Amino acid sequence: MDSDPGSKLTTTKNEQPSRRRLFNVSKKLAKDENLKQEYEKIIDDQLASGVIEKVPDEPSGERVYYMPHKPVVRQDASTTKTNLLLADIQKAFLQIAIKEEDRDAFRFLFERDEKEEHFRFARVPFGVEASPFLLGATLEYHYDQQSPELEETMTALRENTYVDNIMQTGNNIDKLEKFKKEMGVTNIAGLEDENMPNPSKILGHVWDKREDTLEIQPPAVPETEPVTKRSILSQLGKVYDPLGIISPTMAEGKHIYREACEEKKGWNAEVSPELKKQWHKIGRNN
Repeated sequence: MDSDPGSKLTTTKNEQPSRRRLFNVSKKLAKDENLKQEYEKIIDDQLASGVIEKVPDEPSGERVYYMPHKPVVRQDASTTKTNLLLADIQKAFLQIAIKEEDRDAFRFLFERDEKEEHFRFARVPFGVEASPFLLGATLEYHYDQQSPELEETMTALRENTYVDNIMQTGNNIDKLEKFKKEMGVTNIAGLEDENMPNPSKILGHVWDKREDTLEIQPPAVPETEPVTKRSILSQLGKVYDPLGIISPTMAEGKHIYREACEEKKGWNAEVSPELKKQWHKIGRNN
């Protein structure tokens, strides 16, 4: 969201640019009928459940902002494969209500049957800069409201929750069952949904729950493509490692990128043969 949090947002600020983005999204959806239907279903489901609502005739607050959106398809997702505004109705963010006077800052446009519709979020969507803070503050508030006998479980939740992922493991079955009971989880077979596969995904990584191992696989380095500063930086940026587990192994790639910058070549110019050789060697060792 490219706005100053302290400024007064108006409908003239970005409604038209948002409309142009909607045109591009509509063109994409027109090419894939299944994707279009699934995307429209998300709108219908979220409207019916109160996650979003139609925009009123008059703004309920001073700030009005239209958020861009596009379909995001995740083939490996265990729930909804297509998400709106990078948000899933089952995600924790959408359990937090937005005050009436702030909802117009979360508007978005949608087109159906060649008719433009205006909606706004009534719950906190994922993708907004403040969303993780709001979720964290909400969780902390509810932790503090619990009775003293649940202190051990609340401490475990504080220490083992990352955004909307709970990562609680242990070797004592009784303690894990107590933890699940106090959390309100009913399926004793596991903390996650009983239909979740093994291995599964946690924080974007492959997690084998039986072996309790994480697998972080950097993307393959294509040796048939030119090696440029742009391609090196792109490959380094594809490694998703929020916990910094493999940071030490990334040092060599970052060193090669620094040396490529020192060659004073353009972004799309090939690096020297020596750097190209070193870069491909890293790729083969992954």
